[in-house]
Amino acid sequence: MAKFKKLMQNRLKEKLTRDKLQLLPTGFQQIGDKAILTLNPQLLRYKEVVSQEIMKLFKNVKGVYLKTGGISGEYRIPRIKFLVGEDKSEVIHREHGILYKFDIKKIMFSKGNINERVRISQLVQPNEIIFDLFAGIGYFSLVIARSGNPRRIFAFELNPVAYHYLVENIKLNKINRERKIIVPILGDSKIEALKISEKADRVIMGILPAPKDHIDTVFKIIKNRATVHYEGLIKEKETSENLLEDFKQENKRYNRKIELIQTTYVKSYGPKIYHVTLDILIT
Repeated sequence: MAKFKKLMQNRLKEKLTRDKLQLLPTGFQQIGDKAILTLNPQLLRYKEVVSQEIMKLFKNVKGVYLKTGGISGEYRIPRIKFLVGEDKSEVIHREHGILYKFDIKKIMFSKGNINERVRISQLVQPNEIIFDLFAGIGYFSLVIARSGNPRRIFAFELNPVAYHYLVENIKLNKINRERKIIVPILGDSKIEALKISEKADRVIMGILPAPKDHIDTVFKIIKNRATVHYEGLIKEKETSENLLEDFKQENKRYNRKIELIQTTYVKSYGPKIYHVTLDILIT
């Protein structure tokens, strides 16, 4: 995508003024065979022209959508609008050998988290019991089931649409053919996780903002020794201790030993704001 802006400037130089050419995006997000475009407000009147050029330039793009805002509501629904091409928003996206089927109008998918999904899967030890508290369509669970060797993954999801695709993706990737590795559970993980008799070796808390209200549940579902992956946001001058304090405060009721093993910077989230994951060992 590094050359994308220059390519687009050359192709649109007869249709846009020089100042508008400078405002063209440096790239777009491709999910499956669809492109999601973010445009400078001054270019919105040219959105069809820009998107049509994308389809001419990238033959594997069958439809273009415009991002119109951030995610909304409890179910984190993306705000996008169809522009040109094929308006079939259900896609199959391949990432590191995993197939993700979902509707881009209803489900958020962050390609910026790809390395984090792989990183956590590589930490999993054989026969672990894993609780994925915000499983979505299987962002982490599918990768771990395929590349790790867990005994069981309890994958919780509150959004019925995302849960539907989680079940679909387990089948699509043939995860549970020989034995039931992923157990999909519809409902609030704060409540549903407490109903599981098995205890967790590893807990994934992969949602933003940091899910502080689920920390009490984590202490109740883990073994005597467990690893927790806690996602959150920190400002440029903050340290991971700001996020770790969420666990320290809750731990006053449990008196466990808490150790920060690693802080991973996932991606930039905004001006001087960073998306991070804390790997926390609790004994």
